[in-house]
Amino acid sequence: MEDEVQVQSNPEVVAGPGFITNFVNIFVNPHKTFIALDRKPSWLIPVIIMTLLTLTLTYLTFPIIMQNQMENIRNNPNIPADRLEAIEQQMAEAGNAQMYIGVGTQLIVIPIVYLILAGIFFFVGSVLLGGNAPFVKVLAVYAWSSLIGIIGIIVKTPLVFIKEKINVPISPALILPGDAVDSVLYRILSQFDFFTIWQLAVFAYGFSIVYRFSTGKAFTTVGVLWAIWIVIVVVGWNLFKGFGMM
Repeated sequence: MEDEVQVQSNPEVVAGPGFITNFVNIFVNPHKTFIALDRKPSWLIPVIIMTLLTLTLTYLTFPIIMQNQMENIRNNPNIPADRLEAIEQQMAEAGNAQMYIGVGTQLIVIPIVYLILAGIFFFVGSVLLGGNAPFVKVLAVYAWSSLIGIIGIIVKTPLVFIKEKINVPISPALILPGDAVDSVLYRILSQFDFFTIWQLAVFAYGFSIVYRFSTGKAFTTVGVLWAIWIVIVVVGWNLFKGFGMM
């Protein structure tokens, strides 16, 4: 009976803030959202939202995606003219089927990516750093932090259609000349996308809350992992380019 009285006198302990409150706070006051998630973690709705937004963006920009892919193929000196003609014909014949395959693949891959990335942060936080937080809380923090990407989509989508380029990072890479797109410097600077940094900063703060780490420790951990990711991206791009695949 005593427990029931406590629940009735303070129902927020059980229910916590609603989705709209947490959604608004992730942009204006992430501390409140992460405190709520630390008490009652949730992750499914943010993952569904970001998955649907990504699928919609892919559907709308598919002609530009195909155009960019074709430009990369045409600019590849390792592809002979007869092979290039065959590839163009295959892509033209595939038509919308390729789009539906891509969208269907994303529908499966995006949630898996969430699980993998949350798993990496969970491994680092729990095993390497000795923290104590259940996986579901780390997944919740990552899922809600990813909602920052909504603002990025709103800002970048018009630029995609204006520039007819699928890759339009809001980063220091913008100051480089157009012919620097294939340079290592461009690849590095493009990783410093404003919305990526914002999302990582929000995630690092939530990471500190669920693990009870200092903000300095959490931000350093996320920063180091991000730096490792940048190295992987740049090195991988150079390897693919060296094999004539980019």
